[in-house]
Amino acid sequence: MEVTEYLDVLRNSSAALLASARTDLGAPVPSCPGWSVELLVSHIGRVWSWAATIVGTGAGADFPAIPEGLVGAELIGWSEQQVRQLLDALAAADPGAGCWTFGPPPTALFWFRRQALETVVHAWDVQQAVGPPDPIDPDVASDGVDEFLTVMLPGRFQRQPDAWSGQSLHLHRTDGDGEWLVRLGPGTSVSVEHAHGRGDVALRGPASSLYLWCLSRVPSSDLEVSGDRAVADRWTSEIAF
Repeated sequence: MEVTEYLDVLRNSSAALLASARTDLGAPVPSCPGWSVELLVSHIGRVWSWAATIVGTGAGADFPAIPEGLVGAELIGWSEQQVRQLLDALAAADPGAGCWTFGPPPTALFWFRRQALETVVHAWDVQQAVGPPDPIDPDVASDGVDEFLTVMLPGRFQRQPDAWSGQSLHLHRTDGDGEWLVRLGPGTSVSVEHAHGRGDVALRGPASSLYLWCLSRVPSSDLEVSGDRAVADRWTSEIAF
């Protein structure tokens, strides 16, 4: 995806997230156990503020606190200010400029992609909390699958070595181009090939369902599954975002 597309995704998904949040801040968020919509809004507002500071300075930053006493409509208003600041910072940034990140690439481009995708997912979370959620745009979701497998998942394995011992999954998008052959472990290794191949388990479906499954937000029953279902079930129980 192009940087202008990431900006559009961030702008549109943040607006959808906050519009849905206004309907019931007290609703529990099934895909984020223990969280209410209000807690999720406070989290994403802090993320937007944090990312805006990093993009603006190019350096790492402490995760910010929320101003004391912000609840309800004031919390939503504060979060709106944070995403506007993030959009302004990204629009002014050179995507190729060096920047602190927690994954590749080590440039501002990382934050265009990461913030667009994180916001898309949390918009889906809030929509699910207050009513039927919309599917994620197929091409955005496909990019999300790729980012999760090649950027986010390897970081998780660095923190939890030896959790898996070489199990493999083949993910196949059915509403456009996209296949991933993933091998988990041994040790801290995560191997991802953008190719057709045989894994211990294969999962086929629309990009939105694949992405949400990767993040343990929908069950494997939302997809076509063949092979060792125990590997898919273990993923769902152990790998979440």
